[in-house]
Amino acid sequence: MPHAEIIVFTKDADGPGATGVVYNTLGLPVDFTDEQFRALNPAALAAEFHGDAVWMNGPRRALMDAATAELRDAGRVTSVEGIAMHTVADIHVPDLQMFLSAKRPPYTQFTVGRTTQWLFRKGSEIHELVSPEGHQYVMQSLSRHVDPDLNVEQLPTLGERLQLPEGWQYHVRTLEEPPRPAPHSSHHWTPAGASRSCRARPTTGRLRQFGEPG
Repeated sequence: MPHAEIIVFTKDADGPGATGVVYNTLGLPVDFTDEQFRALNPAALAAEFHGDAVWMNGPRRALMDAATAELRDAGRVTSVEGIAMHTVADIHVPDLQMFLSAKRPPYTQFTVGRTTQWLFRKGSEIHELVSPEGHQYVMQSLSRHVDPDLNVEQLPTLGERLQLPEGWQYHVRTLEEPPRPAPHSSHHWTPAGASRSCRARPTTGRLRQFGEPG
């Protein structure tokens, strides 16, 4: 399913960090195209939303079988230049300029404040990164930010395109049993290389996300 999101950042009073509010289209009618989302102007949106910067996360394609989420702002729908979005999460980054730049370190974990369940059914094919510590990050959606033609059929060989650090692995497997749903108010997201953002949940335990944001 096509979807996309923006993050409106406000700088911290002290230091280089910033807090972001996440707006996402999931759960709403798909009434926009990839081209329409790419045409959005981050600087203009930052001014409209009274933020210091806006980061564009998408366009994307959801891969989970189902999802549930706790919406912010009483479920109010916000129009982002004609694209309907819900407020779904918040995130803090320690260095806003680094986060927005090409210097953002890959495979570094960020915490996202949200209450969401990504659901995968028995028999579903899942794509996951495994960290050197054994943490499993299961892909929830793919990004078309860098590769506008990336699709599900290309995911089995995505590992050939990722520049994985030593000890990291990319796997594709079929679920023999569905992962245990585990909603949390804090999810984890780890930017990966090659700008293929993959939000995710582990096969057990806390929800995590991996992938480079756009």
